[in-house]
Amino acid sequence: MAVSWCVGLNTSSLGCAGSCRSVFSASVSEQTYCDRLVQDTPFLTSLGRLSEQQVDRIILQLNRYYPQILSNKDAEKFRNPKLSLRVRLCDLLGHLQRSGERDCQEFYRALYIHAQPLHSCLPSRHALRKCVSQPPGLGISLFSPSPETTLWLRLV
Repeated sequence: MAVSWCVGLNTSSLGCAGSCRSVFSASVSEQTYCDRLVQDTPFLTSLGRLSEQQVDRIILQLNRYYPQILSNKDAEKFRNPKLSLRVRLCDLLGHLQRSGERDCQEFYRALYIHAQPLHSCLPSRHALRKCVSQPPGLGISLFSPSPETTLWLRLV
């Protein structure tokens, strides 16, 4: 199931360098950081979730501490003020998802440092908590930006 959450971002093309499964097929308890980023993208890119300053700090942290994740050229592209914040954030998240598991994990670390309250509200974190508290075999509802697209997963 391919769903476009962002302008120009098609989740079916985000192969995470072949290491990532679709969030729709992975058990919640088996989700990789890349799976979680696919699930959290709609939440993170919704209007007003992350400020321009928070996104810039995340980009700068990834660029300064992990230049292999974001080169100077990539950092400049994702910080380009001529593009809207949402487009830049979507491009950044797509880049990280295509780059692999470690890059997605470092994004979550930077998000925790620069936007801790938002990090604790991520849909993937709520899904993990629900998974631990529900017996196997029960379905759970995952966060969705609109009521018409609520997702159900069956835990095995």
